Amino acid sequence: MYSKIASITLPIFTLVLVGFLYSRRVKPDLGGANKLVVDIALPVLIFISLSAKSFDPISALSFTGACVVLIFLSGLIAWPLAKFSGASRPAFLPCAMFTNVGPIGIPLIALAYGPEGMSAAVILLVISNILHFTLGAGVMTGKVDLRMVYANPLVWATVLGVASAQLQWALPDWIQTSCTMIGSVLVPMMLMSLGARLASSQVADARVGIQSAVLIQIIRLLAVFLTLYLVPLQGLERGALILFACLPSAVFNFMLADKFQVEPNKVASTVIVGHFLSLAFLPLGIWLAFI
Repeated sequence: MYSKIASITLPIFTLVLVGFLYSRRVKPDLGGANKLVVDIALPVLIFISLSAKSFDPISALSFTGACVVLIFLSGLIAWPLAKFSGASRPAFLPCAMFTNVGPIGIPLIALAYGPEGMSAAVILLVISNILHFTLGAGVMTGKVDLRMVYANPLVWATVLGVASAQLQWALPDWIQTSCTMIGSVLVPMMLMSLGARLASSQVADARVGIQSAVLIQIIRLLAVFLTLYLVPLQGLERGALILFACLPSAVFNFMLADKFQVEPNKVASTVIVGHFLSLAFLPLGIWLAFI
């Protein structure tokens, strides 16, 4: 099991290392590329991922509610503890609240539970995406802008993706292929950009990353068991929620921090250290999920 977890996470480190080494030598300006990823590639990837799935969130209200409670509790617990992280609250709280459910969470849940786990994984992805790019962005900017909801392409991509799956819409092959090609740019570009940001980080940022990443894992473990006390779940749903809590901070946290200029170096360090720590915490999460 540990080797399979490593096979999921080690490619992430490889792409980060490529971006790190390239940036140390060339020092590229990735601002425009990051904006392209967030504004175009990410919504397209969300749409094509969700449109290929079929699930009924209404039939899983308890699990959907538990996902929301976990995210909010993680933020509430993190609020007074942010001062111990070395980062500001706007930088630290989203990292504690939102995990890497897409590139790591879905493969991990599928590995643990097989095809039966995909419904839970997709619900986690949908809830996390909607809250991340509305509430999470609001935490970083210090204000909640309604345009973050109704004018956010990520929210609409989620809605249209779910609708497409439920109504069984079939896109023309050429559109499906185009969307797949655009979406495939996202994860590697995002990870190499993260490595490039780490290349410009300082030693102090690395120290903050270690402090924040360790603190986040503790916060999320506390939050998930408090959530399970408030919203009792059993079996697969209980295990999936625990695995969700043990995931490292989402790489999207860095993309938003870079977009809004909220201590992006510290956020980048927190994200990458969290992925290294996941090699220890994910086996713990699997053990907790199955006991």
